[in-house]
Amino acid sequence: MQTTTSSQAFVDQLAARNFGHLADTLAPDAVARLSLPRGVQEAAGADAIARRFEGWFGGASQFTVLSTANQPVGERRLLQWRFRLSRDGRSTEVIEQVAFADVGPDGIYRLDLLCSGFLPDAELTEETAQACNVPMDRAARH
Repeated sequence: MQTTTSSQAFVDQLAARNFGHLADTLAPDAVARLSLPRGVQEAAGADAIARRFEGWFGGASQFTVLSTANQPVGERRLLQWRFRLSRDGRSTEVIEQVAFADVGPDGIYRLDLLCSGFLPDAELTEETAQACNVPMDRAARH
């Protein structure tokens, strides 16, 4: 696989929430180091790594891709994505993840990821407060 092709395919399959094909972009023995708000974790193997992403994003009832990026940084690839989603069907959250990927002939073999965590969508919170004529400083306290 070419570096650009496998790294862009990873971003595209993640944005489409096509987790079976996401695993196909990873080398069979890939390793992911995941810096999450609750601590650092690791996953090994293409299927296990794809299942981690499926656990985060697969069950969302609403899912919007806000942005994605894929660019070179030396011999690595910088991958970024920001999503708006609803995991409970009521509240809306945003999440951004940034990853550095090493790509070989079998696909991405190392992924070092930093995650913002699932955060309340401030843009929608502001719109809701304005629609209700609630000053933002009061809305933020509730």
